[in-house]
Amino acid sequence: MADEEHMALLRQGVRVWNDWRRDNAQVMPSLVGADLSHTDLSQADFQTTDLSGADLSGDNFSGANLHHANLSGANLTGAQLTGDDLIEATLRGANLIGANLSGADLSGANLIGANLIGVDLRDATLTNAVLRSANLRYAKLQRANLTNADFTDAILSHTDLTDVLLAGTTLTGADTSDAKLIQAH
Repeated sequence: MADEEHMALLRQGVRVWNDWRRDNAQVMPSLVGADLSHTDLSQADFQTTDLSGADLSGDNFSGANLHHANLSGANLTGAQLTGDDLIEATLRGANLIGANLSGADLSGANLIGANLIGVDLRDATLTNAVLRSANLRYAKLQRANLTNADFTDAILSHTDLTDVLLAGTTLTGADTSDAKLIQAH
């Protein structure tokens, strides 16, 4: 259940939210299960915020800080997360169908069981990310850094892995049927 005070602050706009976050950096905001669908949350500071189970479909998170955020089970269908900081974020079981995460930094992120069908991860950094049992069918990962990422039992069929960095990447049990692996190294 989302904290009503936190919801009230966010409803006042990103500027008010960010000012409050700056003054209350020690607080771990709770927006659990909140319906924030189709909201412009660009530039918002959601560092360490619990957004688990929230409906964030169609949201614009461009330039947002989601460092260490909990997005487990969140609905991020079609969300814009271009170039965002998702370092060590938890996206376990999240729905990211058609989301744009191009250029995003997901280093150390937990994406176990996430639904990433058709997601745009071009030029993204997924160093040490855990994507076990994630569904990345038809995903675009061109030029992504997948160094030491764990794709155990992931679905990568029809995925574009052109020019990706795969050093130390685990693909045990992964379905790579019809995946494009041109110049992967």
